Amino acid sequence: MTGSATSSTLWMGDLEPYMDDGFISQAFNYYGETVVNVKIIRNKQTGVPAGYCFVELSTPEMAHRAMLRLNGKIIPNSVPHKRFKLNRASYGKEHLSKPEYSLFVGDLSDDVDDYDLYSAFSKRFRSCSAAKVVLDNFGRSKGYGFVRFTDEGEHQRAMFDMQHVSIGRKPIRVSLATPKRPPPPDVPGTQSAQQYSQYYQQYQQYQYYQSWSAYSQYYNQFSYPYGGGYTTDHFQGYYDQGTEEEMEMLEDPALEIDVEKVNKEFIEQSEEVFEAIEDSRWQPVANVMTTLTQAAAVIAA
Repeated sequence: MTGSATSSTLWMGDLEPYMDDGFISQAFNYYGETVVNVKIIRNKQTGVPAGYCFVELSTPEMAHRAMLRLNGKIIPNSVPHKRFKLNRASYGKEHLSKPEYSLFVGDLSDDVDDYDLYSAFSKRFRSCSAAKVVLDNFGRSKGYGFVRFTDEGEHQRAMFDMQHVSIGRKPIRVSLATPKRPPPPDVPGTQSAQQYSQYYQQYQQYQYYQSWSAYSQYYNQFSYPYGGGYTTDHFQGYYDQGTEEEMEMLEDPALEIDVEKVNKEFIEQSEEVFEAIEDSRWQPVANVMTTLTQAAAVIAA
C-alpha cells in the first residue's frame, strides 16, 4: 500500500444521536464498503453519544480507500442530510515520526473527489499519503485541493511531473503549499479520554474543512487526541498546546475584488491622513500632537 496509512480503523465525526452502529454500517454498505465493527463513543457520566465513533474495516487499504471515497458524500437516510466526516485513526504517535510535504492542486473539475485525486498521484508516487478536494457548504468542489507526501524528493518531482496532467475533465496546475505559520516546536503526548471529552463539544462547532485552514489558500494540520491509544490525524502534523485554538476559515484564492472601489477607499483615507498632517504643520505643539493623534486614529480605522 502506498502512503502511510497502517490502521484499518477510521474515526467518524459529527454524528446525530439516532445514528447507531447498525445505521453507520448500512451507510458504508450503501457505497460498497464492508464494515467489520462500529464502536459508538458515549459520555461516561451520562451515557449520551459523544457525536463520534470508530469504524473498523478489514484491512488498512480498505479503510484508506473508504475514507477517500466517502469523505464529503451525503450519509444515506440522514435527516437532515449529513456528510461523511472521516479521519484515519492511528495507534499512538507513530505517524508523527515522519515529516510530510504538501502540494496545492488547482483547476480541478467538479467530478474529481478525494479518491480520484489520490489515485492520480499515488500511481506515480508511492509516498503519496493523502489527498483532499476542498468542498463548499453544499458539498460541491471549489476546484482545488491538496496532496501530501512522506518523501521530499517525490514531493518535488510531483510538482513538475504532474503539472498540466489531466484528472477528470481538465488538466491540473500544481504548486507548493506554504503554511502561514510554522507548527509549534513541542508535541505533547496523548491526552486522556476525560480531557478529550472536556473540549470535544467545542471541536464539534468547527467547520470540517477548517482542518486545511492555516494556509491562506492551503491547509492547516491538527489532531484530536483520544484516550486508549487512538488519535485522529486529519492530515495532522502536531498537537495544539493544551486546548484546541479556533481555526481560521479557508480563504478562497478565486475571491473577486472590486479594484476600483478598493482604490477609491484607499485614496479617500490617504487624503484624510495627509490633510490632518498638513493642518498640523503650523500649529502650536499641543495642537500638533492632538492633530497627529487624530491622524493616527484615521490610519487605525
